Amino acid sequence: MSNLTDFFPSGGGGGLTPKFQEFNASGTFTPTQALIDAGGYIEVFLVAGGGRPGGASYGGSGGEALIKKMYLTSVNAISIVIGGGGATASSSGGNSSFSGLAAGGIDVLALGGAGFTYTQQSITSPSWMQETNGTAGNGLFGYGAGGMAYDYGSQGIYIPKQNSGQGGKYNVNGASGYCLINWYE
Repeated sequence: MSNLTDFFPSGGGGGLTPKFQEFNASGTFTPTQALIDAGGYIEVFLVAGGGRPGGASYGGSGGEALIKKMYLTSVNAISIVIGGGGATASSSGGNSSFSGLAAGGIDVLALGGAGFTYTQQSITSPSWMQETNGTAGNGLFGYGAGGMAYDYGSQGIYIPKQNSGQGGKYNVNGASGYCLINWYE
């Protein structure tokens, strides 16, 4: 029988230390030389802003939540944009982006969640409004979950958590996005 230390002298991971950096607002991630020397592998968790509905019957859509894995090859600075939540009636959340190509990786784009939409149709007199919106989803680890319908409250997020990309309910803004970067060095 062998011990793990027979294969990995420092107990696993070849002596590398796990690192992370969070972004609740737009900023810059600069890879360290130690990260590049360790192979340049990173994982990016990126969430866009959630939408805000314009009517009481529907919730805003959550922002897209993505996990992307990539290798970086240089210490060039990477721009990160965190999308804002929808802040007015029927407004979509902002897109979030990670410009990994600048350091030899890939660019990642998460799309903002839609706000409430409707169409007006005239069938007979009087005209009527037909409201349309999807069912609230759970998102990814709760990030990017859809907002609750104010009138019914059967599913969805009641009050979005800050930097979760969750959609809002009637008269409540969607939450802004988020970015988490994990690596070893």
